Amino acid sequence: MKKLMMNTVCVHCYILLFSYIICSSAHATGGNGLPVSPFDEGYSHLFGDGNLMVLRDGNSVHLSLDQRTGSGFVSQDLYLHGFFSASIKLPADYTAGVVVAFYMSNGDRFENNHDELDFEFLGNIRGRDWRIQTNVYGNGSSVGREERYALWFDPAEDFHQYSILWTESHIIFYVDNIPVREIKRTDAMGGDFPSKPMSVYATIWDGSDWATNGGRHQNRVISLKAQFQQLSQETKGRKWKATGRST
Repeated sequence: MKKLMMNTVCVHCYILLFSYIICSSAHATGGNGLPVSPFDEGYSHLFGDGNLMVLRDGNSVHLSLDQRTGSGFVSQDLYLHGFFSASIKLPADYTAGVVVAFYMSNGDRFENNHDELDFEFLGNIRGRDWRIQTNVYGNGSSVGREERYALWFDPAEDFHQYSILWTESHIIFYVDNIPVREIKRTDAMGGDFPSKPMSVYATIWDGSDWATNGGRHQNRVISLKAQFQQLSQETKGRKWKATGRST
């Protein structure tokens, strides 16, 4: 497990980030300067019955996990490259075994050769550092493997920004606009670099069998809530509706 440090990733990661921010449109913006998408205009309920709640502002969403089910939402569009971001506040207290995820995937369309880019929070025991996991899959292959990091703050105390930059040649994960992981496309990867349109997802679910210390600590809380706001994306490529029509 790695401890995140600001000087661990190269300067051009910042340049790539701010090139997207400068080019963004002048609508309501989030903490990263990018346009914020109202939930009902850009996202749909994925699962969880009444465990998903959209707040009055139309931009904030609460995802709950109880003894019956977790919950989640998915973007109405699929995207080919871009910058994707959400401000997230994790559930507090004892959250061992609880997985909160903000990610991109096309696994519903390409079951055997899917692409995926993940932020996963793997639960916590009170008094210990939170861990965040990043995953990268291209064409069904684990391009960058799983990498876990200890965060330098408590993500349950306040909102923090988590972002994914995906281009034809780079994938960069950011926490509060600080680059924490970079994957460069190489010839050795062949076709195993994410290259097909993906949807944006957010979920909370019970991963007690593996998430916290290899499953040694189980989820024992009756109800937990993860909070999402400032959902934003800036895409320079095409996007597709769920029907497959490109725009």
